Amino acid sequence: MKNLIETAVGRKIADLVIKNCRIVNVYSGEIENEDIAITDGKIAGIGEYDGEKIIDAEGRFAAPGFIDSHIHIESSYISPEQLGKIIVPCGTTTIIADPHEIVNVCGLEGLRYMLAAAKRTKLNVIFAMPSCVPATDFEDTGAIINAEDMEELMANENIFGLGEFMNVPGVINCDEKALKKIALAKKLGKLIDGHAPNLTGKNLNAYISAGILGDHECMTVEEMQEKISRGMYILIREGSACHNLRGLLKGVTERNSRRMLLCSDDRQPKTIFDEGHINNHLKICVEEGLDAVTAIQMATLNASEAFRLFDRGAIKPGSRADIVLLKDLKDFKVEKVFIGGELVAENRKYLPEIIPQDI
Repeated sequence: MKNLIETAVGRKIADLVIKNCRIVNVYSGEIENEDIAITDGKIAGIGEYDGEKIIDAEGRFAAPGFIDSHIHIESSYISPEQLGKIIVPCGTTTIIADPHEIVNVCGLEGLRYMLAAAKRTKLNVIFAMPSCVPATDFEDTGAIINAEDMEELMANENIFGLGEFMNVPGVINCDEKALKKIALAKKLGKLIDGHAPNLTGKNLNAYISAGILGDHECMTVEEMQEKISRGMYILIREGSACHNLRGLLKGVTERNSRRMLLCSDDRQPKTIFDEGHINNHLKICVEEGLDAVTAIQMATLNASEAFRLFDRGAIKPGSRADIVLLKDLKDFKVEKVFIGGELVAENRKYLPEIIPQDI
């Protein structure tokens, strides 16, 4: 903290200064022509600074690192380390990952593996505790996880709370096992993500009253608007199989945009290589007429606030130095990516060495 303060005030030289950049300010909505000073992996200040190392952005746009607000790593068919290798060069620096696929097969050992593997990538992976293993009582899977089984791992600081709560009937009908899981999350001060396609009216009220945060299953503007009006965050999905972004953007307005997040849910390597990741979502947003800064808010600040990741999501003093340098705010071509102040990707190439986690 002392180093950060002394660098911010100008008594110490920054570790790194990114000069000549146009900063996307997700708070004010403005573009600022300033330097970014970085010390100990955090942003010390915005203004005019000197650093031990200087990187000239040459007028590139500097945006906060992108956040995928809901993704299943297993659906990519690659490990967390390899997923980081292909999405970090697209500007994604944090993902909110629900590992319910591996946990349905392997139980909590699958979650422990994912937590260990995620430490071997520069990508910051925030996990959910899978809420529905199995998804319903009608399924036969490799594991059964009850509230009592969850408690120890749920306290892990890298687990934000319960993953998408697919058992909507269980919540509405006050199923004891479902409510115990929700009660555990609340006891631990954790969040509860949602999964509620086509839910409306009093049933929607009941589902939200249990403390459900948001939903990534909206298919129509009308469904999205009702859920927003009841206080939900909407995670707009654009994956390899489900393509909801262009349709739902028709319902995004200046008044409701701060309740919108961007997510991929399931995005396979071919899609990422051909189109990109969250940077592709941003390109689509602008193509559909959305203001570029509003779109970037949806990919950064909105997600950080929704999931209580207050140390990221904006370029501001004291936050993690997760920064993306962009050629423009139309095609969102990513040229450099910094995570924790370290240059980790350049011109679509992931720079760190990968040492895979043993299974």
